[in-house]
Amino acid sequence: MNIINKKTIITLGCVASIFLAISINGALSANQQNTPPPKAPTQYPKVSVSLVQATSHQASVSAYGEITSRNKLSLTSQVGGKVTQLAPNFLTGKVFKKGQIIAKLETIEYKQALANAKASLADAKLALAQEALNAKQAATEWQQSGLAQHEASDLVLRKPQLAVANAKHELAQQAVEKAAYDLAQTQIIAPFDALIVTKNIQVGSNVQAGSEIAMIYDISLFEVTLPLSVSQWQALASGDQAALTDTVVTLSDDANNLHWQANINRVEQHIDTNSRQRALVVNIADPLSLSTPLFPGTFVKATVAGAQIDNLWKLPASALIDNNTVWQISDNDLLRPLTIDVIFSQGDSVYVKPQTDIQQAQIVNRPLASYLTNMKVIPSVEELL
Repeated sequence: MNIINKKTIITLGCVASIFLAISINGALSANQQNTPPPKAPTQYPKVSVSLVQATSHQASVSAYGEITSRNKLSLTSQVGGKVTQLAPNFLTGKVFKKGQIIAKLETIEYKQALANAKASLADAKLALAQEALNAKQAATEWQQSGLAQHEASDLVLRKPQLAVANAKHELAQQAVEKAAYDLAQTQIIAPFDALIVTKNIQVGSNVQAGSEIAMIYDISLFEVTLPLSVSQWQALASGDQAALTDTVVTLSDDANNLHWQANINRVEQHIDTNSRQRALVVNIADPLSLSTPLFPGTFVKATVAGAQIDNLWKLPASALIDNNTVWQISDNDLLRPLTIDVIFSQGDSVYVKPQTDIQQAQIVNRPLASYLTNMKVIPSVEELL
């Protein structure tokens, strides 16, 4: 009996334990289903920013232009004729010194014209001398006629005849000079130190007066015209030509890593109708004789040192959203658009002025198109300059 009671008690205890475990697990499961899952922390985008402060910087103005010869000439023949001779180096790319003969034309007709003109001049000179003698004799005869108390007419004194003889003599002299000039023009001469760009004749060619012989460039002086915007003019030390004359300009061909020094020659005093800008003109003397020759047609970047300007921010060029806007980070880490004026650029940097009175700020280095005003961000200072 005791043994049966003990078994019963043990069995009842086990059953109770099982029911207790099931109840506890059920309660725990119910609590888990009713408890909401923990919220994940909000993730804000991390942005690279530069801490900028207004300081003084020397402006540097950059512009682009094409190197050209100051004097480009379509060399033409002043007379017509057959080409009888060309200089051996009359070839494109060759250089002639001023006064050197480039080509010669047939001269026979011009020599004959000169001889005829000289003969006509001799006749006119003889006629003038004869008429002068006649006029003198007429004056003497009038004095001896007993009519000296009366005024003789010009015709009696042969003054009109003498004037005609004088005019014919002068005309004959001009004809000789013209014939001599035409004969000289049968030799086509370089008017300045010239680079042959195009050649349009050969030996045996027949040319007319006004025919193009060659296109030549003056190699003593090249120049480049640099259109500048209003803000670029303001960045220069002065728009006055006298103040800019001594300014050194650096020309560069970045594609070939070439550099040259040049000087400002003049300031244009008109607005170009196409670009709506005013230009600065830079000169390069003896460009083909430089250690690194500078050829016409080269497209160059010109860098001109400008004025010292206060209250500028130096930013990476990548910070610009457009030409006059950047993203600023507010004190509570919110994105705010900021309007600025780009004063000048240099390399990968831009120098700007905010349109509001701000001395320092956090500016986003690489803005994304997805950024919105008042978006919360995490700024990370990264000086890129």
